[in-house]
Amino acid sequence: MKVLIADDHCVMRKGVSSIVSEIPSVTVVDEAVDGRQALSMIKSNGYDLIILDISMPQMSGLDVLQNMKDSGIKCRSLIVSLHPESVYASRAFKLGSVGYISKSASFDEIKTAVHKVISGGRYVSAELAEQLAFAESKNLFPHEKLSEREFQVMVHLAKGKGLLEIAKLVSISAKTVSTYRTRILKKMGMKSNADITIYAMQNNLIIH
Repeated sequence: MKVLIADDHCVMRKGVSSIVSEIPSVTVVDEAVDGRQALSMIKSNGYDLIILDISMPQMSGLDVLQNMKDSGIKCRSLIVSLHPESVYASRAFKLGSVGYISKSASFDEIKTAVHKVISGGRYVSAELAEQLAFAESKNLFPHEKLSEREFQVMVHLAKGKGLLEIAKLVSISAKTVSTYRTRILKKMGMKSNADITIYAMQNNLIIH
């Protein structure tokens, strides 16, 4: 089994790498320091599993998952992120991830998650499983009304990125980004990019 660990924090990469390297079925453990490098390695080398952070330079983990989905790349992925599960887990699952765990979890829990997904299973914490089971659509936050692509564009707009830069990051035209922006503002009941930024900051949605 070939595994790629993509995280811009060296200590985290090495920690997860040590867990993965102990598993007999794993023959290759590669590392990437940002999202763009990760996507390039995924397309070139082909992996059985990607262990992916969400907040990375160049391209976020969600952008990597979206690009993989758009390109028809079949690969299991586990998200290990500082972002709370309640904020990004459902997005990651919709983009094909088979597991999500917070970096604030204990080392033993992260180890359990890695072993479970490598053996072909899925992983969510007990707390997240309960949240997903009892979630009610009538209580959706405004950003939860967005499609996966709209959500990606919304996050980039919240970070102050321009239409051309967003178009390059998510591999769509600037005109399409503009269309998404219009939809986002309408669905979320907002009038400007500043409104989006304030909302994203208040709800911990900005991926650094």
